[in-house]
Amino acid sequence: MPPKSASPASPPPEAPTQDALKALLKTLASSAPTPGQVRTLSAALSPSSPDTHALALLCLSTAVSTSDTKGGDVRAQAARIKDLFDPLVADAIAAGSSDPSDLVPAVSLLAALASLAPAGVVAILTQPLDTVEASSDEVVDPLAVLLEFAELPSPLQPALASLISALAGTKAGRELVRTRALEWTTAAAESDKVEGDTAVLCTVALSKLGREDPVVGESEDDRLARDEESKDAEERLARSLAASITKGGSSDQALLPTLEGLSVLSTRPPVRDVLASDAKFLSALVALSPVPTPTGGSLPVTPRSSVVSLDPEAPVDAALCYGLVTILGNLSARRPVLSEHDAQMARLRRMAIAGKTAAATEEEDPHESDAAVAARVQALYKAGVVGSLRGLVRAESPRIREALGKLCLNLVEERAHRPVFVRDGGFRVLSIVIRDFTSKKEQAYDALPACQALAKLVISTPPNLLFPPPHQTNALSALPPLFLLLVHPSATLLQTFESLMALTNLASIDPAFGERIMSAQVAVPVPPDFRGQGRDDKDKPVRIVTRVEELLLDDNALVRRAATELVCNLVNSDSGFRYFAGEPAEGKAEPEGGARATSRLSILLLLTDADDLATRLAASGALAVLTDSAAACATLVEGKGMPAGSKRSVWDRVGDLFEPGGAAPEFDDAGARIPVVSSQPPNPDLVHRGVFIALNLLNYVDELPSPAREEQLKRAAAGLKDPLERLQKGLGSDPNGVRPHVEHMLKLLGKA
Repeated sequence: MPPKSASPASPPPEAPTQDALKALLKTLASSAPTPGQVRTLSAALSPSSPDTHALALLCLSTAVSTSDTKGGDVRAQAARIKDLFDPLVADAIAAGSSDPSDLVPAVSLLAALASLAPAGVVAILTQPLDTVEASSDEVVDPLAVLLEFAELPSPLQPALASLISALAGTKAGRELVRTRALEWTTAAAESDKVEGDTAVLCTVALSKLGREDPVVGESEDDRLARDEESKDAEERLARSLAASITKGGSSDQALLPTLEGLSVLSTRPPVRDVLASDAKFLSALVALSPVPTPTGGSLPVTPRSSVVSLDPEAPVDAALCYGLVTILGNLSARRPVLSEHDAQMARLRRMAIAGKTAAATEEEDPHESDAAVAARVQALYKAGVVGSLRGLVRAESPRIREALGKLCLNLVEERAHRPVFVRDGGFRVLSIVIRDFTSKKEQAYDALPACQALAKLVISTPPNLLFPPPHQTNALSALPPLFLLLVHPSATLLQTFESLMALTNLASIDPAFGERIMSAQVAVPVPPDFRGQGRDDKDKPVRIVTRVEELLLDDNALVRRAATELVCNLVNSDSGFRYFAGEPAEGKAEPEGGARATSRLSILLLLTDADDLATRLAASGALAVLTDSAAACATLVEGKGMPAGSKRSVWDRVGDLFEPGGAAPEFDDAGARIPVVSSQPPNPDLVHRGVFIALNLLNYVDELPSPAREEQLKRAAAGLKDPLERLQKGLGSDPNGVRPHVEHMLKLLGKA
């Protein structure tokens, strides 16, 4: 398809200097580029001028944004982009040069433009050319000319492959590649006779095309056959790209597209297993991280001037880091746990596509099983993934920090991996990610995975091993992200549970942590797209202890247990003791919360009857401390804050703590208590707590004036005397030393 009238090709412009590009950048900020400036950009983006690529891309992005139309009209923008850049391509083809290399600058410009304005590039490539001879039935456009020139090896091949790869990653360009360039792309990807990085770039393009859309009404056999064929093709592409990383044969221009292709392919569980099973690939992949490492021999043999260390403050390639962290995150990712609603919607979608039978017989993908994920994560640890995080965190990009938080969460999911994660410096990287996110309220939503990873580490790692010395002081930095995880409206139930567990561990270090938790208030961060309760109060700070109180009544038994255990530790601080005991704070005349102060004790008392033993232990432990307060004893003895119609007194509930086996009380349909028949002894920990609760309450009653004293002793005897007598007979060796207290209480009850 030669040009109708071949004119002498104009010499390609020389690559501009950095100063010239900076001046051009200022010009493009206020006006669209001229044809001469477009030619200048094409020269700066040419593979022969790698030093000017970064600044030229910035200029191109500015030119596109300047030409954008108000209102986001994609068609209008595409037309504008076509008008700006089409003359360059048309002139390059119309020049009629027999050397395909003359087309490289224009194609390189289109490749860079494809990710910024894909619809405009598609319009340029499919615009019919009236300067090229064609048969009467044939419509010739720039893409057809480029594909014909690229049949023979030349520098145009990698440039065109780069353009196709960029288009394949966009919605507007994907269909064009499938219908017009798939044959050439597939052949080039499998050929060893193409120029430079053409094969790698074409493989990347094929990986971005993805699978074909499901066919409505397709038979089950056809669907399975098509899925199996697609899976095999994806695995072949992944092995090919992994080999290019392992061999290190890709140029700098092809490395980023290769990582992009692997990022897409690694979203498929079968491909994850293929990549994770290649130890050499994993080692080569993590080695790409820009970790500062010294070079040269050991001093003083090597001259000091020859020892070079990568400057930790030097800028890093953010695109490289993002590609690496995305691949590593995909390889370590677990199957998301769907809510009941989301799971039902997924089933309905499968039924609509493949029919009811396929949806009903679908089995779990073995590549997404816990065992498969654990094997992949173990392979990443062997490859040194934790050490690579020190380089990835140097890229100061919110998207990279968000992906790093998710990666850290994946790496610490298994308890056995957490010591290695901390030892190899992963906790320091995680701390940097959390610090940056939590310092910016608008990005707090993105920090939830990182905060959850911190919670997991705090739960299972002693503070002296997790935090640098002085660990009690440095551990305070963990409180704000855990508070965020606790109050965030988008936090999952698991994240809420783990934040409670982590705060419980920190509160056990020292009462000072309890004081911090009791006084903490956090502004509720609400994502822009969040719809639900709390949006109107997004600027109103939430007190952490109030949130903990709410969770004492949560529907989930594990969350209730974790909240109760946290309260049990909080009451060891002065503020926590006064708050839950219903005593006035320092300088106050009334207890905090007014009438609500009495309900806190009643909730803890009700939780001593919980079916979960750990919850009963925590609730009774908190009451054993709180009943040192006369105000708390008065509230419990008088039954303040108890639900209306409650027939069981505090004495009945405390007496239940001495039942055989530590079983929770059970009642028949009429509400009568069912006696416990068991050969097991009472739970010693419940007995220990119950004895001190009863002792504190009876000592308070014994100091009451008559006749209130006699009345309360009669009520106490009705609920406590029989359980205490049975306890006295079965104490045996009495390891907790409660026998004297039991005898003392029986004497007091004998006065009733």
